[in-house]
Amino acid sequence: MKIEFSPKEYRDLLDLLHIADVVMSGHRKEEDKRTERHRALIQRLYSFAGGEGLDRLVSHNESAHKYVPTGEFEESSLAHTVVDEFGDHLFWDELISRLSVRDAAQVVGGTDRLNAMSHRDRHAAEAQIRQRYMDEFSKNGVANLEILDRFGFEGGKPVKTSD
Repeated sequence: MKIEFSPKEYRDLLDLLHIADVVMSGHRKEEDKRTERHRALIQRLYSFAGGEGLDRLVSHNESAHKYVPTGEFEESSLAHTVVDEFGDHLFWDELISRLSVRDAAQVVGGTDRLNAMSHRDRHAAEAQIRQRYMDEFSKNGVANLEILDRFGFEGGKPVKTSD
């Protein structure tokens, strides 16, 4: 297979590759074996930057044995803006979702009861709670958010992170 890109298309491809790389690896302390072949493809595509006269955007880090975006790329790329916007949206969506599920479970008598409900009934139980959180966070952000020292209550499970 042969694919040809104009320099502008290749520049846009660099943005897409960087977004993918940040999403796959930006939050990890160690490389994820599951994305090894994807990261290898990103490296291969980064390596063509020199041949397109875009070597000012991607350089080869000899000590790390890999291609990396340069400072000029970081400053001129839309990638981090898009990733930051997505992260912000994801944060609010997850916070509202998890708080809504938690509170709906308390209202209906526990997590097991909530999980046993039909999709329609569960949605109805969560909808008003979700809307209340959406309204609150849209208006005040986290300004009114407080942590009550209630560790150990039912459903208090530790948060699992990727690393």
